[in-house]
Amino acid sequence: MITLRCPVIRSALLWCGFMIAVAAYEQIVLGWHFAREEAPIHDGWHWMRTAGIAVLSFLLVAALAQSQVRREQVSVRAGALVFAVALLSLAAIALLAASPGAFAQIGAEDSTIEWLSAVLLFGAAGLMGWRLRDRTRRQPAHGQSWVPMVVGLGFAALFALMALEEVSWFQRQIGFATPEAIAARNWQGEFNLHNFHTDITELALYSGTGAFLLLLPLLRESDVARWPMVRVVAPFLPDRTVAAVSAPMLVFTYSHWTLLPVQAAFWTGLAVCVAFARSSATRRETLLWSALAIWVGMGQLTMLALGPTKLMVFDSSEYRELFMSIGLAMYAFRQSRTCSA
Repeated sequence: MITLRCPVIRSALLWCGFMIAVAAYEQIVLGWHFAREEAPIHDGWHWMRTAGIAVLSFLLVAALAQSQVRREQVSVRAGALVFAVALLSLAAIALLAASPGAFAQIGAEDSTIEWLSAVLLFGAAGLMGWRLRDRTRRQPAHGQSWVPMVVGLGFAALFALMALEEVSWFQRQIGFATPEAIAARNWQGEFNLHNFHTDITELALYSGTGAFLLLLPLLRESDVARWPMVRVVAPFLPDRTVAAVSAPMLVFTYSHWTLLPVQAAFWTGLAVCVAFARSSATRRETLLWSALAIWVGMGQLTMLALGPTKLMVFDSSEYRELFMSIGLAMYAFRQSRTCSA
């Protein structure tokens, strides 16, 4: 029976409760909006809340790690891909250090980075559609078959929507004008949804994908995945390989660093890298996860140090979304392989 005595439940409630309490206090007392894009603030209050969410994030990951019932592996081939993605993130940081102008230009609207992100997301949608087709053809032998169908269809639709939003539904390529009713409320006057409330959308996107791609792989290996309410969707949880490929995404947190859910995604992701390093079955994997943990920590410190040199505070957003898209594409690929196996 699941009760408050469960360490995972207690840790999760403290983790969520701390963020809700701090956001409510800042919104009501200090007048700070819960979702805002700004340069990181370094004062006593913000250091205190950062320390609080870091400790609670590590406690949550520790509780999940203690309940691990199996340990998956990252293959040698997947490890090479992880290394390549990490090198790509290192190159992006080096570009910022060498030329903030070039860093901004490469990450601008309609840039190669934006289109690559969209292509990866379209690919992820297609792979999830293939998984759904295969699942439809092979009905599950037990349980309610409609649950995995709905989840698979939901992921396919979500990834397609994210891809279309990334390129504003091909508005600039097709050349159609934004309807006046939408242009009047859209922050960039474009035909898309996310620019109605950009900060809220990015808060949900960055914190949500951080938890999905980094925290859920650890949950997948824990006893929590056996709980009745989780077991039915457990096949859709990302695995350890997805977490490894996605980890470099955490480095690109600057203009949203002040927001606790985004910080929580960073700290839990870092803690998961440490947890996977401790639970790896081989020395090669231990070194892989240790290197990722070091890079995530050092990369974030470097981004915070170089952030003031950026031309615009949000210049790293497209880079974050690129590495997020790489992680989601890997998730969809792993799902398609699992289903066809």
